Amino acid sequence: MQADFRQALKDRTYADHVRVDETLAGFDLQTRDGFAAFLGIHHVCFDAMTSAAINDSHAQSSLRDMQRRIAADLATLGTSYTPMAAAPMDPVDPLAMDYIIEGSRLGSQVLKRNWATSTDALVRDAQAYFAMAPVPGRWRSVCHDLGQVPVQSARADTITTDTRRLFDLFYEVASTWTVQHSLGKELTS
Repeated sequence: MQADFRQALKDRTYADHVRVDETLAGFDLQTRDGFAAFLGIHHVCFDAMTSAAINDSHAQSSLRDMQRRIAADLATLGTSYTPMAAAPMDPVDPLAMDYIIEGSRLGSQVLKRNWATSTDALVRDAQAYFAMAPVPGRWRSVCHDLGQVPVQSARADTITTDTRRLFDLFYEVASTWTVQHSLGKELTS
């Protein structure tokens, strides 16, 4: 049995996380279309998450800031890119929400290195989303709070379920976008 719920959560949701990462890796952040798709998918997911977050919470504020930055980048790229609307979400445990948001911010710092090597000046000019650095100490705070949750508890089960729901949201939106655009290309070829 694991003594720390943060590690247990990571282990319990590992396959979900990998599935999302592998799906999003299919979008080339160095091209206009790939970067616009990546941003649009995140905007749709962040919109659904915003409605499931506690009103006036740090999570909701962060999500809205990321959405504003994505909208600015899409405008720079010359697209309003709205692939679809995600289904409304039921409320999400605040720690599950924070785990996904703060983990995403850390992951974005890794993706930023790939995006920054684009030879397309317009792609490099669309920098608002990647300019958003993680809030200092926020990830550590989330990890601490997760570590306080008993591993074998109803709260741990809820956080795990909600974290998996959020990973599923990203997977479904990205997969749907891929299918819609692949079919569109086939029909016009």
